[in-house]
Amino acid sequence: MTTITTTEELTTSDRENKNKFSLRYLAAFDFDYTVVAQNTDTIIRDLLPAKEITKELHSIIETKGWTDYMAEVFRLLHSHGIKSYDIIEGIKKIPEVPGFIRLLKRLRQNHNFDLIIISDSNTIFINEWLKYHGLEDKIKRVFTNPAHFNEAGQLIIKPYHHQTDCRMSAVNLCKGKVLEHFLIEQNLRENISYDRVVYVGDGNNDICPVIRLRLQDIACARQGYSMEKNLAKNRTKLKVRAELLLWRTGFDLLDQLEKHLAKYAKLAEALPPAN
Repeated sequence: MTTITTTEELTTSDRENKNKFSLRYLAAFDFDYTVVAQNTDTIIRDLLPAKEITKELHSIIETKGWTDYMAEVFRLLHSHGIKSYDIIEGIKKIPEVPGFIRLLKRLRQNHNFDLIIISDSNTIFINEWLKYHGLEDKIKRVFTNPAHFNEAGQLIIKPYHHQTDCRMSAVNLCKGKVLEHFLIEQNLRENISYDRVVYVGDGNNDICPVIRLRLQDIACARQGYSMEKNLAKNRTKLKVRAELLLWRTGFDLLDQLEKHLAKYAKLAEALPPAN
């Protein structure tokens, strides 16, 4: 497992850029139970008649994985006459985790953040929700399982990628690898190196990106969820270097982040100019 190395730890080697007072940040977010208050997949699955949610259907999770399970769910939805409109409307109705719309807008508009989403949901669900809430122009990239409605109106989903080397992650999505590749791409293609990276999540599949963060980065775990519990138990074993913040709502997370950003800006400003 490699760590993010697109920029070095905050030392005097950072002076040249930091003394320009143009700090640039990245915030990466999970989606279900982080940005939105529910599981997008199960909300749409439950449009099925209860009799269709069988043990045989659930067995696909064990034998083939969650993405194949949802592919079968979408096939059943189509066979029961559930239209694309019904699915999209169901997604639009999912509430935000309180304060997250404000959080996303504030970070993008006021604090020089690039925002990305890394999620095991799918492109239709995430993009439709963002569009409905006027957030699509706030998000730089969405990394998730690609999905589309075919000519017959059935929702088709494919895995984001196939990986077997990260045991912390599902075979179809290693969030740590996605984050690491994005940072390298930004550095090589756009000459962008982020002064701080913030990762926000709730689940065990959010641990992999967290262990790749640097000392000056921030891991934000939703309080009471598996990510927090896992880190509380295994933080030393996992060798987490980033600072850990616990949050309950977007409101309190924004408050904590703004306080940390203010301290970090003062630290960068205090560095003597480069020779």
